[in-house]
Amino acid sequence: MREDILSGATIFLFSIGLGMATVLVPLLASSAGYSLGAVGFLIGVSAITQIIARAGMGRLMDRFSTRSFILVSLSLLTASCLLLALTDTLWAFVVSQLLQGAGRAYFFTGTQTHVIRGSRPAVSALTIMNVTNGVGLLVGPIVAGFVGGLSLTAALYVSAIISGLALPLCAFLKRYEPFVKRDRYPGERVIPLWRRPGVVASGWMGAAAGAWRGILNSYLPVLVTAAGHSIPVAGMMTTLANLAALGGSAAAPLVRRFGARSSAVVGTVLAAGGVAVMVYLLSDLIWAGVFLVTSGLGAGILQTLGPALGSQSVGPEERGRAIAMIGTFRAVSLLITPMSIGALIFVLPSAALATSIVALLSAVPALFMRLGAVDRE
Repeated sequence: MREDILSGATIFLFSIGLGMATVLVPLLASSAGYSLGAVGFLIGVSAITQIIARAGMGRLMDRFSTRSFILVSLSLLTASCLLLALTDTLWAFVVSQLLQGAGRAYFFTGTQTHVIRGSRPAVSALTIMNVTNGVGLLVGPIVAGFVGGLSLTAALYVSAIISGLALPLCAFLKRYEPFVKRDRYPGERVIPLWRRPGVVASGWMGAAAGAWRGILNSYLPVLVTAAGHSIPVAGMMTTLANLAALGGSAAAPLVRRFGARSSAVVGTVLAAGGVAVMVYLLSDLIWAGVFLVTSGLGAGILQTLGPALGSQSVGPEERGRAIAMIGTFRAVSLLITPMSIGALIFVLPSAALATSIVALLSAVPALFMRLGAVDRE
């Protein structure tokens, strides 16, 4: 019970801070005079450190406890928000996004690995984590919208304070020992994780969810305000999307009963299809909200089942590496998605068309991958 309270509170506070930052950073960039294309590239920069951090976490988990990664992530997010609160110059945006990217990588891979090492089954543990994370991502954009309506800088300070409050809570989390590799039998053939169907397919599920998150973090607030709506409305739309993702995470164990393959297809179609339609309907908030909710439900299913299925397809000593590998797929998607939209904006007639094309293309690999042994459970 004590561990559940501490981990839940840590996840909740981090998610509020992150939820605020995802709304505030693109709005601050836009108000500072950066173009829509430039906003996408600035947001996409955070994925560079996500990729680097996640790519190296497999080895680091053999040396450090998962609690260490969570502590570092909280510090990085706090520093990221403080920096942008102090200055909105180009170098500050780049450094801030690099810090936030590393913080995201260490936090989500660290917490996912931390919770599945407890007594609960992987799907249940990740469902609880994602629901808690989802609630924080609901609260964050609302706070960002109303405080940011008064002052974007003040809202960034609030985000930094909330993230910093989680540090003392995290320090009391259970310290799970680093992973220990299993001794191999003489002549035993070891298949790399990146060649195992269950891990790769789960990675593509994570990539589809990452594309949805990349669009939400970069272009949704800007597109909402460009459609003539206020900053608080942009915050509420982001909250609505996160609420839907929360529902998708809660529903993931039920969807899983239809089979791993069906779960992956349902989640991917809802996430990509919903956001691809939503971007054309932002002048009508009701219909835009319907398709935004649809996409969020799919993303919630994917971001819960992807790591769970991937971790179930490997041995206990490889779970940390598998989750880090799946997270790398997501991080690459978070990099490519906003940057691809930003590039297409220069050649296509509208940002909505660019966003729709990228959303649909992101779904293709997840729809045709095999889940291997997990598929037959």
